[in-house]
Amino acid sequence: MKSLILTSFLFLASLCSFSQVSFDGGTGFLKGFGATKGFTNLHLGVEIPRATDQSIYGRFSYYFPVSEPTSLSTSVTANNMNTNPYNLIVNYNRSTNYSIFEGGTRRYIGNDYDYGFSGYSGTNFMIIVNKVKNNYSKYDASGSIDWQNNYSLSPSEEREGTVLSIALGLQAGVKYTFPAIGTMYADLSGQYVLLGQASNQTAISSGLLSNLFFIFNVGFRKDLY
Repeated sequence: MKSLILTSFLFLASLCSFSQVSFDGGTGFLKGFGATKGFTNLHLGVEIPRATDQSIYGRFSYYFPVSEPTSLSTSVTANNMNTNPYNLIVNYNRSTNYSIFEGGTRRYIGNDYDYGFSGYSGTNFMIIVNKVKNNYSKYDASGSIDWQNNYSLSPSEEREGTVLSIALGLQAGVKYTFPAIGTMYADLSGQYVLLGQASNQTAISSGLLSNLFFIFNVGFRKDLY
């Protein structure tokens, strides 16, 4: 996870060596096809014009953890043989987040990259890391026993896992540039996961992940020369 973030920022920094560069930031929403809940993000990006109506861009987005609506249960065992009861049932749910590095191209239609109102479209790729985590209740299923100090989960229980994926997609958006101030933008992209690798069964079991998902972003871009 840390290496992905470092790689993302090094790539964004390398883009900044161009004579004209824009930085952007904002928020957005992700929803997987068939998933029960969506995710909200904060994102930062860099965009480089290659011509008056074309650009390349990179963006890093962090989507905050969301818990699944379904409650699960597991058994915990006392650390001391004399503890009564020796076994308890504990409820938990799973939470999932997204960390996405995104890159691609855009072509502007109407006005130029840094002037007035225009639409844009393009293709992109994404490297995605999902962290899936089991969140255990502090008390047992009856709600009367705080189990955390005197009981333990099975050593074989996988409390968290990760999914690493690569996705391709299409993006379309609109923007308006205010002279000498900056640019407001909004874009929508559809992504399809081509490759995915889960670290364990906990990661595979997340009900919030989908091979097809959509992202809507809004934000502000500042052009530097």
